Amino acid sequence: MSAHQNAILAPGPDLLARYLNVYLHAKPACSFDNLWGLGGEELDGLWLRLFDALSEGPQNLNRVVAEELDAAEKDRIAETLTPLIFALPLRSYPSELRVAPLTLPSPQGGEGRVRVLTLTLRDLSAAPSPPNPCHCAKRGESIALGREHVGYLPAALAEALAGYVRRVLRWPASRRSGIVAISSGFRRRRVRVTLLAHGRGIVIRFLQKLPPPADE
Repeated sequence: MSAHQNAILAPGPDLLARYLNVYLHAKPACSFDNLWGLGGEELDGLWLRLFDALSEGPQNLNRVVAEELDAAEKDRIAETLTPLIFALPLRSYPSELRVAPLTLPSPQGGEGRVRVLTLTLRDLSAAPSPPNPCHCAKRGESIALGREHVGYLPAALAEALAGYVRRVLRWPASRRSGIVAISSGFRRRRVRVTLLAHGRGIVIRFLQKLPPPADE
């Protein structure tokens, strides 16, 4: 079995790895030049280069993104993946998606650790009451209720993701939060977007589902 086939079989919770697998499967069956937001030989080369890195393991993919890609290449990844994040299907409103750095055990086991951006979805309509501070042993358990782990991305993409969101929303450097209407993946929502200081991630609070423009 080839290295590429191994990567296809087990992308795991890595969202970039999932996208690479979809891209590789979809490209031969599609004649459009602009496939999945990546058109042209230069961008094809970037995606296939990342797939080759993935064939050696998720940790190697994170290393390549962090150490071998320049700012422009990271920006192109962010331009493709960020709209997919905003297009996540939701069961209820309001819901909050938090994209924040976290250090996890290495997928290969042992003592190694890997820095990633984790995507955690929280259903705010079902959020539990704040825990009683006298019951500290149950505090972590209470806070975790109603949360769903969506997946993770290379931590090195944090600046590119925030930069892409800022450019699309046309926010000046001084602005970090606001309520906007977002159309993505055939879904239209009113959301509050917050760019956390010091590169600590992004918080997207999906407030309301909006009708398509044609229905208004």
